[in-house]
Amino acid sequence: MSSKNKSISDLSQKHFSRLGEFLVSFELSKYGWNIYNPVYDEYIDLIIHKYVCKKCKKNWNQTPSLKCSKCSIDFSKSLKSKIIAKKVCLDCKNEWEGNRVQCVKCHSKDIRYIPTCHKCHSEVKMKILLCSCGSSEFVTILRTIQVKASRIEYDKETGITKRSYAVDMKPKDLISDGFHFYIWCLIDDKEQPHFLVMSVEEFKKTMGKSLKGTSFFKDQDRQHFSSVDFGKWKEYLNKFEKLE
Repeated sequence: MSSKNKSISDLSQKHFSRLGEFLVSFELSKYGWNIYNPVYDEYIDLIIHKYVCKKCKKNWNQTPSLKCSKCSIDFSKSLKSKIIAKKVCLDCKNEWEGNRVQCVKCHSKDIRYIPTCHKCHSEVKMKILLCSCGSSEFVTILRTIQVKASRIEYDKETGITKRSYAVDMKPKDLISDGFHFYIWCLIDDKEQPHFLVMSVEEFKKTMGKSLKGTSFFKDQDRQHFSSVDFGKWKEYLNKFEKLE
């Protein structure tokens, strides 16, 4: 089979799981989350955090801007190469530009480096950004994520799609600390991803009484639901705001 004819269904379970983690990470980044992988596999697939305004809860930009103190030109991105490296001798106060690392007048090496605007020759300074609401305070939100991935189920004998997904749960998955969440990456028959986002308590609630059954303790707890309307799981579909 040529590579151009291969599909997600051809991936091994291991590689499919990794694909699920990648797709979830990519989706989380759209919502301003910073994503990290734990060094050890202890039932946590991703560690995520973000900074939000303490007052209005909007995403907080932690990256300071670089602006001229006089003409306010922003050097934060493409204009960084335009910043002039001006130097001032702390002994004789002589100023100069260029690569010379000692004063051209008194030959002192006690100098101060001043990033300088290429237009008005004023100092470029680092400016800490405030929220658009005017707040100067932010908070950090930290979450741990367990990623699970599911493909469309097919009849083993006929190869016909069942138009369903399966989700399962094991005792070791229950990390009830209030910070842990599950994200299911569901790949439909058109190879498009959908995401179920829920807390541990929401998952236990949806799985219902089966969590108390023998099958759960045998690591065999599994439920199936429609890939068309998602059944009782629909309320968690793409609900990334639950992580906030």
